[in-house]
Amino acid sequence: MKSEVFRFLYYLLLLSLVSSFVSEFHTKDKSYLYADSGISSVNSNQTNVFQSYIDFWKRILFESGGSTQNGETVYGHIGNRFFATFHLAIFSILFGTIFAFGSSLLTIYLRSKRLYNFLYFISNFILSTPVFIVAILLLIVFFYKLEWFPPGGYETGNTYFIVLPGITLGSRIFSRLTLYLLPEVVKESKSKYTQLLLTRSYPWSHIVGIEIFLKVLPVTLILLVLDFGSLLSGAMVVEEIFFFPGVGKSLYYSIKSMDTYLLSTLLMYSGIIFYILNRIGFHLQNYFSGEYQNAP
Repeated sequence: MKSEVFRFLYYLLLLSLVSSFVSEFHTKDKSYLYADSGISSVNSNQTNVFQSYIDFWKRILFESGGSTQNGETVYGHIGNRFFATFHLAIFSILFGTIFAFGSSLLTIYLRSKRLYNFLYFISNFILSTPVFIVAILLLIVFFYKLEWFPPGGYETGNTYFIVLPGITLGSRIFSRLTLYLLPEVVKESKSKYTQLLLTRSYPWSHIVGIEIFLKVLPVTLILLVLDFGSLLSGAMVVEEIFFFPGVGKSLYYSIKSMDTYLLSTLLMYSGIIFYILNRIGFHLQNYFSGEYQNAP
């Protein structure tokens, strides 16, 4: 436990240095933002690196992250968008997981080589296609042609608004999980344990739906934790396309508008979220590895 705390503090130190330096360096010269107005110079308070780092921690600890260029507190701004991002992440994870498990187990249940090849092809195709292409195709089909879902926006707690961006992100989770699950479920279906269950007249549906499912579940959980961390950190491209008010859109806005305080705090937030969920994934891996080693 003590080593984990020191590891986190060391990571936090490095992350804060990077967040402070990157945000200050990126927003050092804002004059190009005013090019169209004819303003040739912009007043800015230049401070040394050490002083900028001290001011960064003062904002983080005592000033709610400082204020955005719109006058909001940074923490309030991120807090208002966190629930939307969390809602989108949960939907995307559920969509991708349900379809990945369902299709992979169905392939083994039917013993269908054609379905296996089709899922393998479609998963690779989705992963090789830029995410904005998937988003645009979904908008054309489900908004423009069928008029089933809105093109974007968000109402608090309303899943109707996150279906299209959720499917866009969830399709990639589905593809990654499917590429992992397909060979794993095939391997488990041919294992000695499965053959033993068959000789004892266990129903094939029970073997596929319970035994094989439980065998491949632990590693899948680890992959999902890692995906969840990346989704909570924000998905800039998808959130921008669907004008979704999430953390990813705020990060894009802070970069575009050179909002130093918002950018540095969002970098800290994303880094901490990603670190925590990666460490959870690491400990889950150790737990499941130890569990299998101790199994009779």
